[in-house]
Amino acid sequence: MFDRRLLSNFDWYLLFLVLAICLVGTVAIQSASQGYVGEVSFWYRQLSWIGVGLLACFIVLLVDFRTIGHWSYLLHGFVVASLAALVFIDSAEGGVNRWFAVGPVAIQPSEFVKITSVLAIAYYFRDSRQVGGLGLKGILVPALLVLVPFFLVVQQPDLGTALLILLSTFPIFVLAGIHKRILITIAVTGILAITSLITAFQLGTYRIHAPVPTTLARQGAGQELVARLESAVGQEFSTRADLRRVFFDEEISLDNPYLDLIAENTFRPYISHVLRPYQQKRLLTFLDPNKDPLGAGYHVIQSKIAIGSGRFWGKGFGNSTQGALNFLPARHTDFLFSIFAEEWGFVGVLGLLTLYGALIVQGFRIVLQTRDRFSVFLTMGIASIIAAQVLVNVGMVVGMLPVVGVPLPFFSYGGSSMVSLMAGLGLILNIRMRRFLWT
Repeated sequence: MFDRRLLSNFDWYLLFLVLAICLVGTVAIQSASQGYVGEVSFWYRQLSWIGVGLLACFIVLLVDFRTIGHWSYLLHGFVVASLAALVFIDSAEGGVNRWFAVGPVAIQPSEFVKITSVLAIAYYFRDSRQVGGLGLKGILVPALLVLVPFFLVVQQPDLGTALLILLSTFPIFVLAGIHKRILITIAVTGILAITSLITAFQLGTYRIHAPVPTTLARQGAGQELVARLESAVGQEFSTRADLRRVFFDEEISLDNPYLDLIAENTFRPYISHVLRPYQQKRLLTFLDPNKDPLGAGYHVIQSKIAIGSGRFWGKGFGNSTQGALNFLPARHTDFLFSIFAEEWGFVGVLGLLTLYGALIVQGFRIVLQTRDRFSVFLTMGIASIIAAQVLVNVGMVVGMLPVVGVPLPFFSYGGSSMVSLMAGLGLILNIRMRRFLWT
């Protein structure tokens, strides 16, 4: 028999916040889709995914969260195995392989692995009696539960989602009592990694590869310049000034468009074997999108134009020029926030971010209300997923973070993202609803 006390403890406020964000996102998707060629019904599909997500949320609510915890390793293992299977499936999209095609539906396992990673390590730490001083031996198994899917997602490649896995699980390790020396080591390693990345790009060299002369010829470069490039294939140059000195006459300025093309197609940082070419370009254009305004920097430039043109009140629903004129790519997914900001201005953005702030605060408030370790870790992890995605997406579209392809939770178009996050919402509501049963 259904216990009526469950409904008395149901968090209607949390559900309202999520549904409000979903509704605003669907309206924004309908507007952002207007500039696409042909009949596109992304907003209708999004409503369908919201329905499927609510069904997943309801199913999760029916089962006691502690029972779900017993299945955590099995669920996590299944999703990780699906990620591994993607490695062996050929892709027709330039080596990017992130989806399983199931009829007309594309399923992205990396969206679900964020939830199962949190679920698995939360369950692992549920019986830990040690508070503070958790050493390498104590975190070895949960670290593997996180790092294995992390590297599989990086392999796809999907660096943004991979980083979200780390960002959302790290707070659980901190709450579990990881030793301060390990935290310091992680912090120092992160600082060194970022410093090394910057240094690698600062000290990178310009190497002339065989396709470079052909690329310049297609762009209209003169025969003399193309001939010079062909004779220099295999050579390396330290700076742009060296390229100018070898391939151009002295009167040619340093901002010559052909010099920019050569630099764009020849620059290789010292870690070029680690990052894909498009990832290198994203990092190169992070601090200065104008280095490649029609390539890697195009998204950020157009996104900033859209957000800035919205001003205080916005242009109004359906009046986005960046969307209607097809200036901004991926505007119904990763850059939907930019279109929303253009149409609704500062006031609309403030309202949307207030909804997200209330949602995240409510999630962390439930963390404080829980009475067992498993609930604390699980709620903290899911709330961290939402907070991290909001931070990364908004930072990305305003140019404060590199473009890594992370959707705005419950807002951007995407079936796998919506269903996985709704399942995570179901877990939080499940914990909140059954808190009177805890001992």
